[in-house]
Amino acid sequence: MNDENLQQIHNELAEGDKRMDSLTDEVTAIKLEQAQFRVELAENTNATKRIEANTAEMLDVFESWKGAMKVLTWIGKAAKPLGYLVGLGASMAAFWAALKGGVSPK
Repeated sequence: MNDENLQQIHNELAEGDKRMDSLTDEVTAIKLEQAQFRVELAENTNATKRIEANTAEMLDVFESWKGAMKVLTWIGKAAKPLGYLVGLGASMAAFWAALKGGVSPK
């Protein structure tokens, strides 16, 4: 081996070292970035859990309102025929009172 070959081998090894250093720097940067993503993911997960807990209470309120609206709808549906019956009873009572009072129809 002559000096020229040794110099070429030395240059190639130096280039390989530079590439390895570059790759090491990239891997280190990726690891740091991944660690930051893990921290942000943990923060996001905690925020999501807080939101879920807060909205669970709101969901319970909405579901109870939904049930209340169903009951009020049923009461409304029952009130309409009941109103007709009360009106019929009132008109019959008025007719009976008119007959007892001596008021004749025109």
